Amino acid sequence: MRERRPNILFSMSDDQRFDFMGCAGHPYLETPAMDSLARDGIHFRNAFTAIPLCAPSRASQLSGLYPHRHGVIHNSRPLHDGVVTWPELLRSAGYRTGLVGKIHFGGGAPHPGFESWVSFEDQGQYEDPVLNINGVEVAHRGYNTDLLAEYAERFLAADDGRPWALCLWYKAPHGPFTPPPRYRDLYADEPLPLPSTMGASLAGKTLAMREGQPAGHRRDWGPADVFASNRTYEAVMRDYPRTLRAVDDALGAALAGVERTGRAEETLVIHTSDHGYFLGEFGLADKRWMYDPSIRVPLLMRYPAAGRPGGQTERALVLSLDIPATITDFAGIGVPAPYQGMSLRPLLTGSGPWQRTSVFVEYFEDPPFPALPTMVCVRTATHKLVHHLRTGETDELYDLVVDPDERNNLAGLAAHAAAEATMRRLMAESEGLCGFEAPQR
Repeated sequence: MRERRPNILFSMSDDQRFDFMGCAGHPYLETPAMDSLARDGIHFRNAFTAIPLCAPSRASQLSGLYPHRHGVIHNSRPLHDGVVTWPELLRSAGYRTGLVGKIHFGGGAPHPGFESWVSFEDQGQYEDPVLNINGVEVAHRGYNTDLLAEYAERFLAADDGRPWALCLWYKAPHGPFTPPPRYRDLYADEPLPLPSTMGASLAGKTLAMREGQPAGHRRDWGPADVFASNRTYEAVMRDYPRTLRAVDDALGAALAGVERTGRAEETLVIHTSDHGYFLGEFGLADKRWMYDPSIRVPLLMRYPAAGRPGGQTERALVLSLDIPATITDFAGIGVPAPYQGMSLRPLLTGSGPWQRTSVFVEYFEDPPFPALPTMVCVRTATHKLVHHLRTGETDELYDLVVDPDERNNLAGLAAHAAAEATMRRLMAESEGLCGFEAPQR
């Protein structure tokens, strides 16, 4: 008997850290919708992005490919000709496909494959945005995340008997971290949880990290100075969770819309982020670097029809490229040969072995931010190796069991030569398997 194809709701925030959810243990941020997915589905605790940058990550989520393969190596590059996205494959297979939200590349008009879309150019605006609706720009009044939720509900209500796949990809909580009016005073009195590495030494870090001008902020900021998006550290730390709370509202509205379809049990719901975000670790804002706050992402999945009981915490290593492979697999297409991720079917069904024991992550020098070099990373459950592809930079090796904050670079130390050799072999194998080569800028 052929497996019935699921509907798919793919929710993705922008710059959401893996630990900014109630179900992830955040001390005060309330995320009832995300928590409900963790309660009724699977919370993947060790999920990582293929690249910690907005447009390249989105292109990877659509194409199932690493950026060096699909071409969007930074925020101003288009997809290579001939790249076939999973929305195209699903639409050809009879799905109704839609995008509501941020695409970032392509000038706000999504790559072919979406039957309908509501998007915006580049980062868009939080308040009173201009939205691109199926190719027509329309000015709106209201708050971006709330408007996207309304359009998502319209898509879900427009049932025509076909299975559907909807990408609900928010602008939020990306800087300038603007919350809706209803949340502007939320969490005002909560103590701020400061990262343990905020004032940590940069000894042993690569040259660009020690001496360069990091993206997104000044190196010499203090409590009363600008940290990111022309705001002080305290302002960012208050408004970031406020803005994310509105994302949870939008996700909750979409989940309610799924319930109204009458097929919630047969709908694959995914929530993740394009990448993480630094909130003061080693003095950093923004993302891009290969430390865990930047490359680790939240990942929640709920698909009751898959068979695994809800409320599970999964600690296996998974990669953002596994999401497109999972979508096409459950949609009855299988995993297309070019795709570089693995279907999460074994973890969603609770049957069969999971083969991934490491993740490979890449980043390419971005013309507006030349201080950050092209770099690649391989991470296992116990170690991380970062290789910087610029003359004069220092590679980094971390023992994540004894040093989860990534303070002490062990590369080149005789006592850790065996671990380094193992990780360098794994790096070479990973580069070979994904066909890695650094594209020309």
